[in-house]
Amino acid sequence: MNDNKEEDSEWRFRPEKDEYDLFGIHRQAFREPPEPEEGLERPPWWLWAISVLLIFWAGFYLGRYGGIFGPYVHVLESEGQHVETTALAPKQPEQAKVDGQSVFANICAACHQASGQGLPGAFPPLAGSDWLLKDPETPIRIVLHGLSGAIEVKGTTFDNVMPEWGSRLSNQEIAAVLTYARSTWGNSAPEISTEMVDTIRGQTSDRTTPWEAEELKKLRSKD
Repeated sequence: MNDNKEEDSEWRFRPEKDEYDLFGIHRQAFREPPEPEEGLERPPWWLWAISVLLIFWAGFYLGRYGGIFGPYVHVLESEGQHVETTALAPKQPEQAKVDGQSVFANICAACHQASGQGLPGAFPPLAGSDWLLKDPETPIRIVLHGLSGAIEVKGTTFDNVMPEWGSRLSNQEIAAVLTYARSTWGNSAPEISTEMVDTIRGQTSDRTTPWEAEELKKLRSKD
């Protein structure tokens, strides 16, 4: 019995003779990257670049369009002296000028011809026509509401129908095309303005039928 106890004691307390490579055992663990800690990650480089660009852009924008950051944007007064300023509101773009020749080519030339001579027996000429040249109101009325029935032009009677163009042409287009016709093919009559067309349109706004020659003659005598 005693011998067995001595042997067990020697086994338990004998010095370690085997050598262990602790670094070798943990080498694989050393190769693994450390676990990331939430909230401490480094932002990517491109995020820094975008942030810097945004800061520069914001500075430029505020410097260019920010005014003077004060009440003087609205009221500019200094010691009772009023300073005149120009309106900050953008200017309304000017309306483009209508080309009367283009309107005539697209709308009128099919009947009255590019030469202004019309078609014999069908459509009256505009060159030298008193209906076009004698006064500005008559041609405006005809273009706005059309013309039907017999009409005598330069000694020749024409009996046809001209459609109304008031619902399809603006005041500016009507003024432009009539001004072109009154100053072309040897014609020489004053310009027709947009305001003239607007006035006649307002005066005849309740009309729903084409004019006849006799009606226009009566109106011409009143004008």
